[in-house]
Amino acid sequence: MAGFSVLRHPRRASAGWGAWPDDKAEAMLPTARQAKNVLELFFYGGMSAFDTFYTVPSWGDGQGTYLHAFMQQIEQRFASCGFSGELSEPFAEDGAGELVHLGPWAAPLRERPDIVARMRVVVQRHDSLPHEGANPFALTGSRLGSPRLAGVGAAIQRHFLERPGGLREAPYAYILYPGVDFPTDNVKAASSVGLHPGSARPLSVTVDQGSELAELLARGGVGERRASFDRAVDFYQRDYEARFRPSGKGAPTRSAERSNYEFAHFARRGASQLQGILSGDLFEGLAGSECGKGEAVDMPAMQARLAASLLTRASDQPRYVQWIDGALTPHPAGGHDTHQQHVSFASQNISHTLRKLAEIINAPGERDPKKINLDETMIVINTEFGRTPYLQGEDGLNHWPQGMVNVFIGGPLTAAERGVYGHITPELGISQQWVTPAENRMMVMMALGIFPFSSQTFAVGDVSGGVETELAAAKRIKELYLGIKA
Repeated sequence: MAGFSVLRHPRRASAGWGAWPDDKAEAMLPTARQAKNVLELFFYGGMSAFDTFYTVPSWGDGQGTYLHAFMQQIEQRFASCGFSGELSEPFAEDGAGELVHLGPWAAPLRERPDIVARMRVVVQRHDSLPHEGANPFALTGSRLGSPRLAGVGAAIQRHFLERPGGLREAPYAYILYPGVDFPTDNVKAASSVGLHPGSARPLSVTVDQGSELAELLARGGVGERRASFDRAVDFYQRDYEARFRPSGKGAPTRSAERSNYEFAHFARRGASQLQGILSGDLFEGLAGSECGKGEAVDMPAMQARLAASLLTRASDQPRYVQWIDGALTPHPAGGHDTHQQHVSFASQNISHTLRKLAEIINAPGERDPKKINLDETMIVINTEFGRTPYLQGEDGLNHWPQGMVNVFIGGPLTAAERGVYGHITPELGISQQWVTPAENRMMVMMALGIFPFSSQTFAVGDVSGGVETELAAAKRIKELYLGIKA
């Protein structure tokens, strides 16, 4: 389907792509409960569930696994980092009746009972061990090589852009990358569009000190002649399009590539508008520290600042911002990939990023217009895989997609949905009741009122539980995974 042509000439005047079918409305989240927007925090490298959001203090005692693989070091680090209270605190029972705690490195969120009160921990599992396969799977819900592999931002961008009256130059979806190297780990899958038109691509922004983005948006190459340049492109575009009109009359034949170019030209003309949204001051360096160690450039703080600025705009507010976190002090293996010195790096980096997240969320009674509101914004904490419950080498943890968690906070989730979906076995740390990466992506789409099933996104077969219809699949996601019964 030709992207931009569809935007200008929608097939249905009352709906756009991703609109919820009337015969499946009972599975849709009530409009009043849908999130206004979503902030997704993605811990690149792999975040351990067992010292953050799925801690069971007794597990591993006597076996040297889970917290007990590093207990003395954790206790020392917890105190030296300035955290107070117990190493963990009770949260909720999982699907097997085990009382799950929030662990030591989730301390910055534990300090905010208002955030914990609207938190839902969702057990996840998949079978892709390397970053190269796990990142695209976690970011898109599709496996590497699938033609429909697309970041959830593409579905969100397309849905809101193609709604009647939704056409605008400012993006509905942004991907915020840190200024670090991702080797070949396929993290850029977050910006992929798969089978969607080019107009669905989220805006990718590298957040680093000295970013050239503001300079590029100024379009210095054409300078004061930008209006003349745009008119010239308009002329040549119309002239080229006329060649595709039968006998020189009527609408031109459709072409996806021509439509993609037409939308790119339309978006480029709005560069000056983006200059105001992504102003240079949002890329000024911030210094930061955690656990007694400081860094001259605090990229998590810079990404948090930009995410909050975007999501609290009075106009042209996006519906989705994804913050790809590479850590305050990236591990030599990359981001949060702690194959060595797990406690040293996780205590600093996981805690620091969660602290920066908490700082941009309004507390009860706080009405800072520059901070996000959990009544409007749903927060998603995601990662490509967890870390093993047992040691790798002397002090590291390996990749562990078999037992991991995601976290959903706020938006449609109230205190009634607080809890844990799924469960992990204590013997091996393997998920026995879980959601898949595809189901995770569907949860995000449904929170924004987007129908998750289409030839460009997901099918009924991507939902567990032996469901046979789209209605049953959507109800499972809403009622079981998100826990929303109404």
